Amino acid sequence: MDHEPDPTILHIVPLSASADDRWRLSDRYIEEVWSEHLGPTATLLARRFGRMIEEHPGGVDIDLADLASGVGVQRGIARKALERLNRFEVVHFSPEQSLVGVSGFARSVKCARVLRLSERGRLVHDCLVAASEISRPVPPARAVLAAVGRLSARGPMPVRGLAL
Repeated sequence: MDHEPDPTILHIVPLSASADDRWRLSDRYIEEVWSEHLGPTATLLARRFGRMIEEHPGGVDIDLADLASGVGVQRGIARKALERLNRFEVVHFSPEQSLVGVSGFARSVKCARVLRLSERGRLVHDCLVAASEISRPVPPARAVLAAVGRLSARGPMPVRGLAL
């Protein structure tokens, strides 16, 4: 499998939350449900990216080596975790542009993935989804003009059907 060279600096940019996005990346749901699919490193990175975009709504640059050491792994492991987050559409990672698009939210685990959760994972999923139906927060719209300007300078970012 051919990979692009690891970017040294990652450009964390805000994305608008989609209508399906329900859970803040810092929510219990990410740690107790999504983590069964993401694994520990990707879960830590998702939570870290969520905090970064909350603290820096216009985006921020971070050294990949610093990010990796901050969660106690090597760069290659952090890179694989980024790819996993991208595959599950928790963040959108474009290694050729050194971009990580983050809305700060994730959607609920759906369909077959729910069936692959542990018994406890399914129980937590069901409880948290039911509780959130009562008072579902609407993800805030994010101003992305700065991110669009940064993306434009680097060319189009391949994002699966998401508007920036």
